[in-house]
Amino acid sequence: MKIRPLTIAAIFIIAFGGIYLYSQRKPSPPANESITLQENKPTNIPELSPSRPLKEGEKFIGSIGVHVTVPEGMNFRQDPATEYAVNFYIESGPQEKPIYQFYAVYQPGSNMAEKGLEQAKKEMDPKTIKEAIVGGYKGIEGLVTGPKGRYHTMVVKDNKLISFSTYPAIEENRVITEQILSTISFE
Repeated sequence: MKIRPLTIAAIFIIAFGGIYLYSQRKPSPPANESITLQENKPTNIPELSPSRPLKEGEKFIGSIGVHVTVPEGMNFRQDPATEYAVNFYIESGPQEKPIYQFYAVYQPGSNMAEKGLEQAKKEMDPKTIKEAIVGGYKGIEGLVTGPKGRYHTMVVKDNKLISFSTYPAIEENRVITEQILSTISFE
């Protein structure tokens, strides 16, 4: 078997190319040196205290400055407030599948109030859209249709949206939500 000079030259070029590439790579850290990855966790927002005593059944969400009365027999829960979002819930039934769920979302870092209202209108049944006032702040309310159907109310406070939603979107739940929204006040 005879090896041609062109084949030998190709083998040398590949071998020297591999050696060159291997020598140019950055050295990896020593095995005993640990690498620390920085987590990007949201920063919790401190909760403020209410400026007045709370009434029976009333809750205060300090990061928004909102008072809300929880109807008797319902549960209140709140996610930790971060710079991204403040969420709270009023529910009836099991948490995994509530028969009634009212939830509020406030995004302190978002200043897109008017654009957000217009986007919300696009998701709502046009026949159900009307003006809403919650705690003295104006916005809209209506029925969001589709797979994530819900009653949805949004108001603008300090050029930021506060969203209130109710699931499942049945008439009895809408009535409960109107009762809850009527108790909301802001500091």
